[in-house]
Amino acid sequence: MDSGYASSMSSARAPAEWQLSRMYEDWKIADAASQRLLVDLRALTECEEQLREATKRRNAEKSAKNSSGKRRPSLVPLLFRKKSSTVLAITPTAASTSTNAPPPVPNTNLPSVEELQARLSELELRIAATQPAAERLDGRFEELRRILDGGRPASWRSTEKVRRTVATRDEAYAASKATTKAMQRARIAIQSAHSHYREAMNLLDAVCSPNKSRWEAFVGDEQSRQETYREAAKYAEKAQICYNECIRALQPHWDLLQREELEACEDLKEAGLLQALQLYTLMYGGKVLAMGITQQVQIMVHKQEAVFQRLTSIAVWVQDCTRHCETVELETRARRDAARRELVALWVRADADSETFSLVAPDEHAHVFQPPLR
Repeated sequence: MDSGYASSMSSARAPAEWQLSRMYEDWKIADAASQRLLVDLRALTECEEQLREATKRRNAEKSAKNSSGKRRPSLVPLLFRKKSSTVLAITPTAASTSTNAPPPVPNTNLPSVEELQARLSELELRIAATQPAAERLDGRFEELRRILDGGRPASWRSTEKVRRTVATRDEAYAASKATTKAMQRARIAIQSAHSHYREAMNLLDAVCSPNKSRWEAFVGDEQSRQETYREAAKYAEKAQICYNECIRALQPHWDLLQREELEACEDLKEAGLLQALQLYTLMYGGKVLAMGITQQVQIMVHKQEAVFQRLTSIAVWVQDCTRHCETVELETRARRDAARRELVALWVRADADSETFSLVAPDEHAHVFQPPLR
């Protein structure tokens, strides 16, 4: 006759055991979602790169058919002292060679811009659908670790080596994630700085471009010209603020910069990005010099061109480095998750072999965790 004691013990144990089983299933779902997400993120990065190349090809084909006047390249990079700066010079021979080069032959086997844009949209939708489940992976794993990795029988201590691997890869992933986040912040800042500085240059082109004749530069409504100078100065100030933010984001990871980028940063630190503000001050901020003002304006405009080249080179490097850091982050995350899967598999086998600690499903002779099939 059942006294009810055994039944009450079994029923008391059942909720906890089924809860543990449910936690394991939730982890498996999140882990599968995370693996799908990593595959799609890699495909997204590749698709974005292909789209950039396809856009460049299409723009090159358009410009070959209809070449119009572009900003005249600066021939005065020697405003900066460093020898490496001369690589930014564009010689007339090189310019004429590139102009006379035959137009690129389109490769019909490559995907079009429209096809890549459609593929990109599809990937973004898939990522948006998978991400919520994948983001729960860390929490699911910590729930399992909290229950299964503490206070267990001696057989569970065989996981020590794998646990150390998981801890090492956790640290590597956290460091990689922090670097990527800083580079993404730097990328947003340098893109904004580049955009604001280019806007300032475009505005100044309307009033003091070296491509204009002296008469064209000084003709027109004086009040309108002053307002143009003032607006350009404001864009230059915005560019300087954004560039400073980029440098602050890069500071903890300064060792990533190569020699060329370090020299460009040093040049910009010395020259600043406030040439448009200096021009406004020169023209309207104080006593106007009767002699030599035109020459000073032209020197400042040429300096602005050289600064823009340095700013562009840094912006390109930041964008490339950010993409590389994003790839590294995905790789370290994949290695971390692989180590975690190995640890969970050991927990499963330890439960299957355990005779002193019950993870057996209620009223059954089967373990909650089943070891992976071999």
